[in-house]
Amino acid sequence: MTEAEASTQGAPMRTTIKAGIILGILVEIWTVVVIAAGWHKDPALMAVFFLVIPIQITVIVMALKQTAAEAPYAKQVLNGIAISLIAGAIIFAGSYLLTTAVFPTYFDELRVAGAEILTKAGKSPEEIAVELKKNESMYDPLQNSLAGLFGTSVTGLLVSMIAAIFVRKK
Repeated sequence: MTEAEASTQGAPMRTTIKAGIILGILVEIWTVVVIAAGWHKDPALMAVFFLVIPIQITVIVMALKQTAAEAPYAKQVLNGIAISLIAGAIIFAGSYLLTTAVFPTYFDELRVAGAEILTKAGKSPEEIAVELKKNESMYDPLQNSLAGLFGTSVTGLLVSMIAAIFVRKK
């Protein structure tokens, strides 16, 4: 193996790792923006958090374009999954840290916003209490962080399976 071949052999892995780290950091930055701006408390703005999905799609597609020359379909899907798992680990840790230390009132604020949404929907105080109790796991830092890891992983799998059809060596 020549020196040039050896230096490019690890390139897809470096690209995958770098993309995973970038994705995780971008999602956490966006999460901080959403929480710091108070958008999570506004029922009309809560959905802006989900801009993390186009961010994930963009990062995965860009990374898969960089690894396309060396990777057939299955390898491209694995690259996308690896990117998402790396990002998911960062998102898990970041989410837990943000909701327990940086923004410790986050879940209380979500409960209030949820109650406001239910009130506007015409629910009684008793119905609201039951609904909030039923969704209590949503307000747990560990379960919320696990949901971020799971959501990132599933989205990454789906995006990778689709993107790899179009972005791979022919």
